[in-house]
Amino acid sequence: MALRLSAVEACILISVFSSVAGEPLLKKVVLGRPASLHCDGKGSLHDELEIMWKTQYQLVANFSKGHLNYGLGFENRVRFEIVDSEFWFTLHINPTVFSDTDTYSCFHGTDLIRTWNLEVTVLPPKEVDVIERGTVTLPCYGLNNRQLASDKFNVQWKKDGKVVLNLTEGTTHHDQEIGYRANIFLDEIRKGDFSMVIKNIEMTDEGNYECFTEKNQGKILNSVKVHVIKGLSHGYRQRVLHYTGDSFIFFVSTDDVEILLLTGKIGDKRKVCKIRGTGAKCVENVRERTAVHQGYLTLKDLTKSDEGTYRVEDLMESTVTEIVLEVRRPLPIGMFVIVTWCTMVVLLIGFIRRRRRTQNIDSCFFGKFNS
Repeated sequence: MALRLSAVEACILISVFSSVAGEPLLKKVVLGRPASLHCDGKGSLHDELEIMWKTQYQLVANFSKGHLNYGLGFENRVRFEIVDSEFWFTLHINPTVFSDTDTYSCFHGTDLIRTWNLEVTVLPPKEVDVIERGTVTLPCYGLNNRQLASDKFNVQWKKDGKVVLNLTEGTTHHDQEIGYRANIFLDEIRKGDFSMVIKNIEMTDEGNYECFTEKNQGKILNSVKVHVIKGLSHGYRQRVLHYTGDSFIFFVSTDDVEILLLTGKIGDKRKVCKIRGTGAKCVENVRERTAVHQGYLTLKDLTKSDEGTYRVEDLMESTVTEIVLEVRRPLPIGMFVIVTWCTMVVLLIGFIRRRRRTQNIDSCFFGKFNS
């Protein structure tokens, strides 16, 4: 059940903050990772415990007489730790969202026990690569009031100085160039995530994109350069050759895709990996040999069984790219020595024959000249 603080409670809480001696403790956590804010104290679950965590203006969680209530936006993300029927006051938030950045205070009854400054950090990329007809997410994060009504949100995205998407009072307006291929999501905005998703990328979408919000008074929250890679033509396949033990690296996308291995049978395709962001869920025989970094997938320690046609499909089952991988076994060292030796012998024999032919021509020429 989501709870809100009244204006009187908020004022009382602010006055309590100002009267507490000492500075709050600092906790930094990467966006999406769990955060644990420690609060000294524990008690039996059978006791009439009154534990409350609050930010300056909002309830986070309240444990009272065995019942736990959550503040707006913290549902299903907040828990307390219970060990051997002992209730610990430490607050666990998982996963963290950008709007969790705030000052948190732990109360036992009316007694303030501990205060924390939680800072959620994120380092969005400044450049992204996306294949034509693919999907790209342009990241943008900023502090936002999670209790703000949806019709009060105002977010703007520009491309090369021209507005391409404008969210005003809950209504999204699109530029004709990108149209409804671009979108942002109200539920994510409440979390401080103003990222824009562009689907079915075109070559003309390449450019520099900037994100703004009304709260930041026109200041750029993030700027990201989009590079669009020309997609494969219909019926065209890229062929690559590797040897066993090599690493196979190819661009998959910066968005959610699936990698399929096609066999010689019509319609027979096997899912190899599912890529989501920087993570990859792959089948067992390649799981320990794969890595994803900035839209590129690496398959290490190639074997002959890895050979085949790899197709990258987006969530709409549209082909992003297709690569035919051929894996050959390198020549054994002994065979390599024999081949090298035979090659040298052949070259030597050819050299001797040319030398003799030259000598015969010279002797014939000088013999006639002397006569």
